[in-house]
Amino acid sequence: DCAALVQNKCGTCHFVNYVCPRIEKGKGSFYWKGIVKDMVKKGMVATEQEQDRLTTCLASPDAKTKAFCPKP
Repeated sequence: DCAALVQNKCGTCHFVNYVCPRIEKGKGSFYWKGIVKDMVKKGMVATEQEQDRLTTCLASPDAKTKAFCPKP
């Protein structure tokens, strides 16, 4: 489940006002792969599989992941 993964891995340190604007701008997988790798370097615990899935979830968010972001 992408929404749970994003909330678990991103939402524990970042408020939605950081992650959601980047999701809404449609940042691609190259961008998100770099961000995920940086977060791992800074202490986020995620397997390679979780990192790949998280990159995909953020680059191509499903409806549940988009619902994670509040509407203005």
